[in-house]
Amino acid sequence: MSYEGKMLKDLKMPSRREIEAALLKSLFWHNGVIKEFGSGEEIVDELADDFNLNGEQRTAQLETIYRKENRLKKSSLWHRLLFRAADSLAKEKLIIRPTQTFELTNKREWMLSETGFNKALHLLKIPRELKYSLSTKSYEVQKVVKKLKESPRPENYNPFHSEKKLVKVTKETSLRARGFRQAVIEAYDFQCAVCKMKLNSPDFILWEAEAAHIVPHNALGKDDIWNGISLCRLHHWAFDVGWFTLLADYSIMISTRFNSLPSDFGKMGNYDFIRELANNNSKIYLPNTGKMFPHPNSLRWHRNNIFFKE
Repeated sequence: MSYEGKMLKDLKMPSRREIEAALLKSLFWHNGVIKEFGSGEEIVDELADDFNLNGEQRTAQLETIYRKENRLKKSSLWHRLLFRAADSLAKEKLIIRPTQTFELTNKREWMLSETGFNKALHLLKIPRELKYSLSTKSYEVQKVVKKLKESPRPENYNPFHSEKKLVKVTKETSLRARGFRQAVIEAYDFQCAVCKMKLNSPDFILWEAEAAHIVPHNALGKDDIWNGISLCRLHHWAFDVGWFTLLADYSIMISTRFNSLPSDFGKMGNYDFIRELANNNSKIYLPNTGKMFPHPNSLRWHRNNIFFKE
């Protein structure tokens, strides 16, 4: 038995497969990305905690002698095991190496691939159908997000697909839809553009904010950032059914039909949802950069086709 093998056996260290599974689950709970396994990184101790490693297991050092230089080099056994497990997952195309993610995000991190995302969901017994709602990143979706955010803003934007297509959910359309959602809610800092509500689930994997289409899919609306706006569920519904719209200067306009509502409609306790919008007469919260603002052509279509003027 090799020196390292004996050390692993004597210390009763977890197997590579066990560490691989823990890494995939940890990536999921960390929004799809974790930092490299450098000294002092929280992820190193966090994974050690998952396995209930004792002090000796955490601090064990491998010793290597460089004979030509007559020098002894020591390296962390636990760090080595983490890196080997990550390297193995990368070879299986379940995660993406920091060198590749750096080219995409300018951050040196391990990132889930779509295949790794599916594997993590399987390990955690989470239905794959929930992927669209999750904030967890994958390398393929991040490529879509980057393209959406970096595309030059057209002056005369056409928010419609040129021709009607068959409704068929393919891998490409699924990635595009998830990329649209992520790009939009990130642009608005994960909050509603109207009420500024910002809230995630207790496990941090779901955001309350939704990416609303201004020109909806059923009207052949595109999954472009200029055809999207981040809204909480209540304001998303109110926008989709025409209770309010946005003017060219991004101020809120309320349908005058609210005047005919019974007095107890649209209330949550003492908060009058509809009338508060009408009295507010304010502009929505917008992204930091103008190139990601909703396009006037999309808003004009919503005012003319969804909004109830009378």
